[in-house]
Amino acid sequence: MSQSRHPRSLGLWQVTAALLAMCLMAGLALVVPSSASAALPTTAASGRTLASTSSCAKGTAPGISASAVKVAITVVDITGGSLTNASVGIPTVAQQEQYWNLVAKTINDSGGAGCRKLQLSFTDVNPVDTADAEQSCLTIANSHPYIVLDSGALTEIGASNCIPAAKETLISQFLTPDQLTKYFPYAIQPNDVPTDGLRNGILGLKQLGYFNTAKGFKKLGVLYDTCNPSLIAAERSAIKQAHLPSSRVVEFNLGCPAGQAFTAASMEQAVLAFKSDGVTDVTNAGAGGATASFTEEAAQQHYKPVYVLTADQISLPSVSASEAGNPANLKGAVNVTASGYGEAQTPGVKPSGATKRCDAIYAAAGLPTVYKQLDGYGGAVCIDLWFVQAMLDHATSVKPANLPTAIHAIGSVLYPYPGGPIDYSAAPKGSTYGVGYWRPEYYVESCQCWQVPNPTWHPPFK
Repeated sequence: MSQSRHPRSLGLWQVTAALLAMCLMAGLALVVPSSASAALPTTAASGRTLASTSSCAKGTAPGISASAVKVAITVVDITGGSLTNASVGIPTVAQQEQYWNLVAKTINDSGGAGCRKLQLSFTDVNPVDTADAEQSCLTIANSHPYIVLDSGALTEIGASNCIPAAKETLISQFLTPDQLTKYFPYAIQPNDVPTDGLRNGILGLKQLGYFNTAKGFKKLGVLYDTCNPSLIAAERSAIKQAHLPSSRVVEFNLGCPAGQAFTAASMEQAVLAFKSDGVTDVTNAGAGGATASFTEEAAQQHYKPVYVLTADQISLPSVSASEAGNPANLKGAVNVTASGYGEAQTPGVKPSGATKRCDAIYAAAGLPTVYKQLDGYGGAVCIDLWFVQAMLDHATSVKPANLPTAIHAIGSVLYPYPGGPIDYSAAPKGSTYGVGYWRPEYYVESCQCWQVPNPTWHPPFK
């Protein structure tokens, strides 16, 4: 795999995790935001509810005219072998296209994005077939759209770089800091970066009292791999910022195995190391899929730590049984996350205003709410297209070099499920991403699911 995968992205697009059991991230560059707002965004990111510039964006660029903007969409189409979209919990090709068209229509009916109508085109991508995905990338680039919105079918398997390399704007929730830097300003991420999630996770766990010795904490065991050197660096930095002494931290290096799938032998060694070293709490510094395997091995060795996780994919609702972990061993686990997953399984939690606005689009077409859609796919569609609308509404020029300024001007917004609050003004000026808020979700053994009994979001740490 030539590029990394974003571990905290909104969940549909862990399709390749379910399919390929690959490493979540590789070679990330450490990016730290310069500041963060303490105020919780209450403005729903639904285009016209955001403050817009007083005039339309000026200028010209390939794929955009004074009246229309060409937006290319990747659609997940798993074919070949025994796997299909249905078998991994993804909507059909027709359903995906319907979601995109419905949301785009509401944007166009409200005046468009930057005073321009969205013109969507769709390209089917089979993420199981790398050669097919790479060809799809070239096909999209050769069609010369103004913006490409990738569902993860390309970026998750390292097949998206031909688009920003061709100086065409690629927007995905799965880009890495390396890509954001290398392909600036043509690589844009509507959410935050993985290293921020690690920092928010560790400092959030401290704020919640999980590193309090009076509550039984003795040592923190950290699983990591060498596929992700920047992630363990970010984890160590966050642990230092949390004032957790090195004497209370035990790391276990899982290496970077061929195929980037961790073996049972490596998990057995990790469990033995933590158990013998007196580790009471275990976390995962971005080693994709490691937590689930660790819980199974820990259960076999009668080792029951407290799992204190940060944006771990184990909490996503559509993971396979093999990726969900051992229920009894996970009892008492917490996961500090920037995504909304967990609220759909929590009794009594009401959807946010942003989620209701997104739901209304689908309800008008007789479709289920995003809570009930496979992987919350329709919610992710709202996030991506509303972001495009907000970006172009705040742009003074359509030149790609001016889009980072427009992104920063969006400010703080509250996205629909499966998203959460994002503050674009909190990222360094010139950035093409935002900074996420956080909240804890807890594993409930009775339903074998994750829930958020307190849906309150917390501002990101500086």
